[in-house]
Amino acid sequence: MAIPTLDQTEGIWITRTNNSGYHYVQDVFAGENPRDQFHRANCRLLITKGRLIPERGDALNPSERLWEKARRYSQVLI
Repeated sequence: MAIPTLDQTEGIWITRTNNSGYHYVQDVFAGENPRDQFHRANCRLLITKGRLIPERGDALNPSERLWEKARRYSQVLI
């Protein structure tokens, strides 16, 4: 099995969320299979890169953010 790229994870995020609203990472990639685990790891990177943003703003730079399971995220269109 190939490890999914960040772009692939974003594409699946868009497909599964219809690119609307905020969603929990663990709901979008809910499986306990290795593929979804890799996608959740990619989401952590997307959060620190500022490509997934939390529902409620904070004063942190994207590189300082960590994935919080209790927060919902949305994709940033660039």
